[in-house]
Amino acid sequence: MSRTLKIAFWATVIGQIILLLAFIAVKENTLRSGTSVLLQTAPIDPRSVLQGEFAILDYEIAELPDYARPAIQGDSIYVELREGPEGVWVAGQYLERKPDSDVIFIKGTVNSRGRLGFGIDTFFVPEGSGQIIERSRDVKALVVVSSSGTAVLEDLIVDGFPFDPRRPPDDRTGQDKISQPQQPPERVDLPPGQSRPMSGMDRLVGVDTFEVDVNGDVLEFRHDFMFALPDVEITVTFNNSSSVNSHNLVIVLSRTKDAVAAEGITAGPANDWVPPSDNRVIAHTSLVGPGETGEVRFPAPQPGVYQFVCTFPGHNSTMFGDFIVLDRAQ
Repeated sequence: MSRTLKIAFWATVIGQIILLLAFIAVKENTLRSGTSVLLQTAPIDPRSVLQGEFAILDYEIAELPDYARPAIQGDSIYVELREGPEGVWVAGQYLERKPDSDVIFIKGTVNSRGRLGFGIDTFFVPEGSGQIIERSRDVKALVVVSSSGTAVLEDLIVDGFPFDPRRPPDDRTGQDKISQPQQPPERVDLPPGQSRPMSGMDRLVGVDTFEVDVNGDVLEFRHDFMFALPDVEITVTFNNSSSVNSHNLVIVLSRTKDAVAAEGITAGPANDWVPPSDNRVIAHTSLVGPGETGEVRFPAPQPGVYQFVCTFPGHNSTMFGDFIVLDRAQ
C-alpha cells in the first residue's frame, strides 16, 4: 500500500472514530440533560412487529395532521409535546421550524409512509422475549428528549409494567415486588436511538416499597429508574453506602431537579439542603450520613414521570433518575 493510500485509509478510520465519539457524546448529553416523557405507541402491521432481535415501534404522534400535509419524504418536522392524561405526552403543534427553547419538542423526519420517524423506532429485545411485546395490549415508550429535539429510547412500558425480558409473556405475577438484580443479557450493539438493553440492573419496580442505594463513593444512585403505582402509600428506604459522602433523596416534579437543588443551597444544611414548603418537592429523606440509612413515606402522586435527585450541593448533576408512576388501569 502506497503512503498516500495509507494516509487516506487512516484518515477515514480516524474520521469514523470521531463521528462515533461525537454521537456517543450527544447521546449521553441527552440522557443527562434531557426531559423524560412517556409516548403512546401506535399499532403496526403484526408481520413487522419483530425483525430479528428488534421490536419495530410506531407512535401516535407520528401521524401528521391535515394542516401539516403534504409533506415530502425527508422533511424535518418539529412536534411540540405536552403532558396529557395518565402522564402520557401528546402532540401539540407540528412545525417546520424549531420551537422556542422553553418548549418541549421532538424532531421527526417524514418517512416513505408519510409518517414521522424519530430515530427511536426499534427496541432491542433479547432472543425469545419478543412475544411479550407481540401479545401485549398496550405499549408505551419512555423517551428522553434533548433541548434540540433529539430523542433516546430508554424503556418500554408493556401492559402497564416495565418490559422485562426474563418474564414469560403471560406472567405478571411478582411484578408488584422490587426487581432483584440479575445477570443482564449478553451485550449487543443497540440501535442509535436506544440507550441500553433493560436488564433490571438499573431500575426498581415496585408498588409501595423501595430500597435505594448509592454506587459506593461515586456520586451516582445505583438505579436510574423507579416504577410505582398510584393511590398507594410509598415507603422509600435510602441506604447511603458511601464511606465519605452525605446524601439525601428528593422526589420532585419533572424538569425541576436542578432548580430545586439550587434553592436547596440557600435552604442550607438545617433544612437538609431542601427548600422548605416547595410545591415542586413531593417528598424527601433527611440528610443521610456515610454508612447510614434514611426513610421517607408519602402518598404516590398521579401517573406521570417525576425525578429523584440528591440536592446536596454539587451532587444533582450526576445523582438523579426518573420516578415513574404507572397507570393502574392498564
